[in-house]
Amino acid sequence: GIPLGQRQLMTYEVSGTNVFVEGDDLHFVNNAAMQQMWDDIRRTIIVGLDLAHQTLQKRLGKEVTPETINEYLHVLNHAMPGAAVVQEHMVETHPSLVDDCYVKVFTGDDEMADDIEPQFLLNLDKLFPAKSAAALKASVGKSMYQAVHIPTTVSRTCDGGTTSRWSAMQIGMSFIGAYKMCAGEAAVADLAFAAKHAGVIQMADILPARRARGPNEPGGIKFGHFADMVQGDRKYPNDPVKASLEVVGAGTMLFDQIWLGSYMSGGVGFTQYATAAYTDNILDDYCYYGLDYIKAKHGGLGKAKKTQEVINDIATEVTLYGMEQYEQFPTTLESHFGGSQRASVLAA
Repeated sequence: GIPLGQRQLMTYEVSGTNVFVEGDDLHFVNNAAMQQMWDDIRRTIIVGLDLAHQTLQKRLGKEVTPETINEYLHVLNHAMPGAAVVQEHMVETHPSLVDDCYVKVFTGDDEMADDIEPQFLLNLDKLFPAKSAAALKASVGKSMYQAVHIPTTVSRTCDGGTTSRWSAMQIGMSFIGAYKMCAGEAAVADLAFAAKHAGVIQMADILPARRARGPNEPGGIKFGHFADMVQGDRKYPNDPVKASLEVVGAGTMLFDQIWLGSYMSGGVGFTQYATAAYTDNILDDYCYYGLDYIKAKHGGLGKAKKTQEVINDIATEVTLYGMEQYEQFPTTLESHFGGSQRASVLAA
């Protein structure tokens, strides 16, 4: 019969880790970390609280205080995994299947943040370098936002478009419960609209019809937003190359392997396009060479002139260096065994 399988593939080093793995380990079907990274983006939505608080105060005459916000967050973290509040005679999810679900809030108002119970607060000062935290807090100001993470199993069973709907339903029920509202009153519609549409920041936009997926699906993620999600510059604030490589590794995995390689092409995934960018320290070497070149010729990080000529100069130098490495080290040719792999890495 026809021989099945293939010859033995060499192992790969995951760049920057000294960890060697089989090529098969880097297929997203075999790799739980890849799946979880995508799960965590797809199940996340940011929902503003300002509009809802204004509705409670102006339409219903309710008082909104740190105490009522904390009570609301208690109720919401019970409801968001799929537990009943307000409703009677209702089935609930099994807690152990949805225990990855939670909601926390963040604000740029230090006084308000101090009054929020710590388990419900994303403390920007503790989570980010001082410069980044200051910029974030200035941008957010006195507003308050909820970072909602619905249960992974929900967005896996359904899709990214479900995230806003699941979130909005539980938010609405939690407002009714925490602020002792009448479930049938007109203001509930305003709260629902704020939770589902007006106050919502999706992780990804809905796509055009011919590539139609709901919001919070990978094709609709803006690259700048994705870089913020990976947060490489939060973990490596003094190493911009490493921070960028973290984004490249995560991005090639999600966009090449999962989005283009399976969602779009219908195949088993473009795994080895992505691995070319995040294994064997090859792209890392090219990037750090570029950093050394910038320091030597353009005065250092953040000091190069913002002109097309400078961009062309740096890009040309690093690309030529990469091409020379393929000539000097045959093992790089073996690792990047296809011309399109080499072209994509040189372009990166």
